[in-house]
Amino acid sequence: MLEYFVILISFFGIFFGFLLRRIAKEEIKFGKFGARYFIWLKRIILLLVILILLYFSENYLIVIIFAIIGFIVGIYLDEYLFLGFGLVVGFMNKNLLLLISSLIFINGLVYGSLLRNLKKALPSLLFFVPFLLLIFNFDYYGYLIGFSCGGLLNYIIRK
Repeated sequence: MLEYFVILISFFGIFFGFLLRRIAKEEIKFGKFGARYFIWLKRIILLLVILILLYFSENYLIVIIFAIIGFIVGIYLDEYLFLGFGLVVGFMNKNLLLLISSLIFINGLVYGSLLRNLKKALPSLLFFVPFLLLIFNFDYYGYLIGFSCGGLLNYIIRK
């Protein structure tokens, strides 16, 4: 039961990051170089999530096919949907759960500190949609890894 609490904690990184931005306004300057460090930190965190998910994948052909699909879908959807898929993979493999959830929390801190308005975080609620897959009990491990990695790779390249 406590592992479902991990979902909320990892998502609330956005709100804690937004609070940090409000508390320490002078640390985040949206000038020439201010937000650039946060964007690079976000890219590094997303790359770590991708590498960790790929390390635990088993069928690389399925991962590549669904990574292409995820890359294309990533143009239209929020990155937190793909982080949600990564956390669902963490639920399937208990060794990944703490690592992926902590990286999502740290990414949320960075994401929230870059927000100027909390209303822009509403598309991040897509984070909870992949957890509906936990209801079904079939083997979709490789599909989720590929879809998540492809979508997150899109965000690394694009932003």
